[in-house]
Amino acid sequence: MGLDKFVTSISVMKRIVLRSLLAALVLHGVFTIGLPWLLLRASSVFPALFPEIGSARHLGFAAIALGAVLYALSAAELLWVPGVSASPFAQPQFLRTTGCYGRVRNPLLLGVALILLGEAVVFESAVLLAYALLYWLWLHLFVVMHEEKELARAFGEAYADYCSRVPRWLLKFGRR
Repeated sequence: MGLDKFVTSISVMKRIVLRSLLAALVLHGVFTIGLPWLLLRASSVFPALFPEIGSARHLGFAAIALGAVLYALSAAELLWVPGVSASPFAQPQFLRTTGCYGRVRNPLLLGVALILLGEAVVFESAVLLAYALLYWLWLHLFVVMHEEKELARAFGEAYADYCSRVPRWLLKFGRR
């Protein structure tokens, strides 16, 4: 590889990383920060929507932390593999089956769902819980109806084998 090609590939990689980081910041700014904040503000006049759960609210922080770590690790894994994208509309050239993707088929989406669930618990908000569940349902329907069909079409038997070994939404712990 010549120096010009190397410099060009580094430049392309920088653009991909910056675009991915910007997309993640915007999406999290809207869906895990902005909308929950608006929902909390709008529902704050209805105390019945905030059932007290006592010290169990601290479990919400654990869910948020797990979701953030899972999201960050999964996104980092995707950025280092050429031909793999976090965009649901990009055509992948490579099926990612190791790392976080060897533990759960949708680690990025599960990370977001855990963050939203954690926020609902921390703020003791029935409205945020409903939002988290509706958001997860939307993700589930999108994944099942669009993403999985595209991956099955692109990778055939390899994807079917992957689906048989790796759960869609539940993290698989322990040895593989």
